[in-house]
Amino acid sequence: MVDRFQRLAAIAALLVTGVFAGAQFGKIAPLVGWYRDEIGFSLTLVGWLTSAIGIFVALLALPAGWAVGAFGVRPSFVWSSAVLVAGGVAFAAFDAPGLILAGRLVEGAGYLVLVIAIPAILTTVSPPAWRGAALALWGGFVPLGFAAADFLAAALVDSAGPALYLLANVAIFAALAAISALLLGRVGDVVADRVPTADGVERRAMAGSLSTPVVSAALAFGVYVVLSVGFFAFMPAFAAERGDLLVSAGVIALFVPAGNMLASLFMRRGSALLAARLAAAGFAASAITAVTAFAASNAATATVAGLVFAVAGGVTASAIFAAVPYIVPKGGSVAVAIGLIAQTGGLGTVFGPPLAGHVIERYGWDGYAWFLAAVAVAGAVLVAPLLMTPARRFT
Repeated sequence: MVDRFQRLAAIAALLVTGVFAGAQFGKIAPLVGWYRDEIGFSLTLVGWLTSAIGIFVALLALPAGWAVGAFGVRPSFVWSSAVLVAGGVAFAAFDAPGLILAGRLVEGAGYLVLVIAIPAILTTVSPPAWRGAALALWGGFVPLGFAAADFLAAALVDSAGPALYLLANVAIFAALAAISALLLGRVGDVVADRVPTADGVERRAMAGSLSTPVVSAALAFGVYVVLSVGFFAFMPAFAAERGDLLVSAGVIALFVPAGNMLASLFMRRGSALLAARLAAAGFAASAITAVTAFAASNAATATVAGLVFAVAGGVTASAIFAAVPYIVPKGGSVAVAIGLIAQTGGLGTVFGPPLAGHVIERYGWDGYAWFLAAVAVAGAVLVAPLLMTPARRFT
């Protein structure tokens, strides 16, 4: 019973640490006006500050996954947390553009490794019955992190100033990472990062991890990111132009974690087949509601469709992450598989918004609705190989 409680506490601490890693990604958004008006940055430079972390992930997540698997997931978590904290402190302390960008790049290096190490650790320390649910909850760390950054900014920016807000943000992460490391020291791994083979021989980490189901899941996640980032990046503009939606674009985005929770409940005793069905259902719901959200004439219908789209997106992302322990080949590395998924997601983050903007400029909101539907259908097609994956448990 004591081990069960300590293990649950370690998993919960890791998940909350992940949320505040996501907050480091999102902490610039509340300060755009301050950077422009007080520090003198152009909006282009502010955009680069925001996207620097995403570019790191887009370019380097797969090799970083291999490195995490080789170095060890627990040491990777500790060292990358220290790197992120060092970069975050520098980012908050400096006001020269070059030094601020340097601090952000250091943060990005830590973030890159963290978003691979944390879900890999969740896989190794979670009992089989918890594993799918834990990874499903992990799938919501970015939107929850953005929300945490927004709430922290609302509490501190006006009263204490932007610099203290930035320091508080990284200090909370540092405290949570330290608590997680302490709790992890009290629990052992249930499984190794590598999935054992029948004869005990490990495959080469990179090649042995990239099976058809893993590649399909990674591509599906990249498509999901294009779908989700495109939707939420332009929903505020659509809502302002339309003017009659029942809730704001920000409220719609807050429904994504509801999808993460829903997927987590379904994945309490999961399998690759169940995860694939959830992801396919999420993509199907996204295809239908994207068209309705942007093309419906009735405001209530469009609003409800937007809310359902957000929930469906949360289900999709969580289901793909939850599938990982069940689809990594025997002898392969979970960290490498997560690295590939993170890299396709990073590419979707970089290229999704420009592609969405081009479609809107050329075809309008109605055309954009059908574009999103087509992207969602493509995601469902990419999930198909997972539907044929044996329903083994990663034990």
